[in-house]
Amino acid sequence: MAFWLIIIAFLALLAYQNWDFFMSQHGLRIDLLVTEYQTPQLQNAVLFLIFFFAGLLISYFFTLLERYKSKKMIKSLSASLEMNQRMLEEMRKELQSLKGEAPPDSEVQVTQDTPEAKDSNAS
Repeated sequence: MAFWLIIIAFLALLAYQNWDFFMSQHGLRIDLLVTEYQTPQLQNAVLFLIFFFAGLLISYFFTLLERYKSKKMIKSLSASLEMNQRMLEEMRKELQSLKGEAPPDSEVQVTQDTPEAKDSNAS
């Protein structure tokens, strides 16, 4: 929390001390040898925001395919894990039946003889 407060305070200080720069207006232009394009005059703060959000969108779309592949892989591995767990449980039951043991679901709990129980039975 303190880290983010320091970052926000630093950005506020930067904006306050450079207010004239952020509020000055400039236009962008590109010359393609055939034609020249120019944007209207915009404040530098607006240009910074436009390029920031353009970068966010570009990074989002570049990672979109990777996120899709990761989700697909997670679903596949989860299904495989569930199938393997079911197979393991079936093998345990089969092993217990071959040993002649009762499956854990139908096991009857055996009461242990305690010294108090023996004393009450003796009297």
